[in-house]
Amino acid sequence: MQLRWLNLLLVVIISVNAYAADAYKIQNNALVLPNNIQFDQHGYDVKDTLDPMLKFVANYLITRPDITKLRIEGHVYTEKSPEENMKLSLQRAAIVSYYLTTKGVDCSRLVPVAFGDTKPVAPTDECNLTNNTRVAFFNAELNYMAVEGNAVDGFALKVFNPCE
Repeated sequence: MQLRWLNLLLVVIISVNAYAADAYKIQNNALVLPNNIQFDQHGYDVKDTLDPMLKFVANYLITRPDITKLRIEGHVYTEKSPEENMKLSLQRAAIVSYYLTTKGVDCSRLVPVAFGDTKPVAPTDECNLTNNTRVAFFNAELNYMAVEGNAVDGFALKVFNPCE
């Protein structure tokens, strides 16, 4: 009888994990968030430490132990210098990694990197500042193997170690 209950429990756990994994959308190896993580303008701290997107990313990693490295890319496009944009983008990626660790994600699974203003996704004009200023999440390593065709750090210009 006890074995039967254990088997039933195992089926339920596997089903829940399979459902949870299916609840996430991956596009070009990137985790698509329902909403953006909001930051203070020209600042690196998130506006709301209880931002549901932080929990969304943490839950994604918790339900996907096969993702052994998640790259957190900081992208910033402001009227500041390229050096200041690079610094702010690294700070934002680093603070996101910090908040993910507070939600139970092991720091060794996170690779925060900075691209500053070097990778815009839209024309670099006033109308697209919010599109070009973003934090993106990429599956970088699956079962301790780099995702084919990609470097774990995405060939980033700056990398931060969240475990230090």
